[in-house]
Amino acid sequence: MKKLFIAVSFFILVPAFAAVSFAETLEQAWEIGLKVDHLIKAAGEETNSKQAQLAAAKGERLPTINLGAGYLWLDNEPGAYFYDREFSTADKHSLSYQAMVSLPLYTHFQISSAIAAATADLKAGEFTETTAQQNVKLKIAEAYIAILLRKLQTDVALSHEQSLAAHTTDVQNLHDVGMVPVNDLLAAQVALANAKQMLLQSQNRLDIARSAYNRQLNRPLDYAVDISPIPIHYPTADLTYLSQTAVAKRPELMALAEQVKAMKLQAKSAKAVSGPKVMLKSGYDYHENSHQANESIWQAMVMASWDIFDGNIARNKGRALQSQARALAERQQELTTIIQLQVRQSWLDMQESRKRIKVTKETLNQAEENLKVTRDRYKEGVGTNTEVLDAETLRTISFVNYDKAGNDAVLAVIRLRYATGEL
Repeated sequence: MKKLFIAVSFFILVPAFAAVSFAETLEQAWEIGLKVDHLIKAAGEETNSKQAQLAAAKGERLPTINLGAGYLWLDNEPGAYFYDREFSTADKHSLSYQAMVSLPLYTHFQISSAIAAATADLKAGEFTETTAQQNVKLKIAEAYIAILLRKLQTDVALSHEQSLAAHTTDVQNLHDVGMVPVNDLLAAQVALANAKQMLLQSQNRLDIARSAYNRQLNRPLDYAVDISPIPIHYPTADLTYLSQTAVAKRPELMALAEQVKAMKLQAKSAKAVSGPKVMLKSGYDYHENSHQANESIWQAMVMASWDIFDGNIARNKGRALQSQARALAERQQELTTIIQLQVRQSWLDMQESRKRIKVTKETLNQAEENLKVTRDRYKEGVGTNTEVLDAETLRTISFVNYDKAGNDAVLAVIRLRYATGEL
């Protein structure tokens, strides 16, 4: 099969100093999440239910064995007259038992259609279970990437706070020797306070992201989280091929297709209820009777039946199921267009993010150099405090934009894999 994604040789969404040797990977998170998620367990039980329904449908074509026994008490012995004589025909007390075997020989495709319908319904259940797994993997990936982004944003906020703290110290020293006015010091102190508030907010958002991730893995919300970076895997196929792949591989569409098939077969089975049927019956019958020559009898019988008119019950049940099948087919067509839109949107988001990464990466060194030059000018008395604060703000924005672009690129690729059924 043509590979849709190619690995890129660099990582994003991770600090340069992060230790990842023992960190949890996204694949490990998926493995854990798929084992503990309640929705997946529920989907698995629904699949088990459909397997049992298929087994029950197959059992309809097998022979059935019925055993029966009884003991009869009468107040008088049954008798009969023959001319002027009376004689007994049965005992007052008697034991009877029987064993009967029934086998359907022909049911006008009622049983075979029901088996085929149950088989299609089971396949639909399996595709639905796959859908649940992919949905869970997407949620875990989104929570995973959110942690990486929040960690980077916290690092940027910390760097911003440290940079302003150093600048405030410089302004304090210059103010102490009378080189700068007090309003420069006040402005620097206010900017530092705002930076500290930004850091606190970033740390809080990081903690919330970790809690949300732990919830996805059914862990305590305060569980210590250490995760690895995610490599970017950009697709090599074009948008047309990706859309075609999505239509062919999305489990939701496959599930609906099998449900349509199951409904049509159920309609056929329902209509066959009133059709001609042939059944074979055979068995052994014993009836205790001292007045009877043979108390035990072996028997075999072929029975044929046909409900010529049943009030159109079977026919209308079949029509109802056919209408449900057509309704599901319409939903399938609607979902197809939605999935194609998902693929296109994810692909466009990925292209946009790739361009943003390139643009924002170029500004990082420029922003750092601009801040350095501006601070040196301020110390030499040829620049203003406002210029320094603006340069620091630009540096912070540059790093935030770069981190966000990288995060959006990874998330877009993950969502594209989900949209094409490859997750």
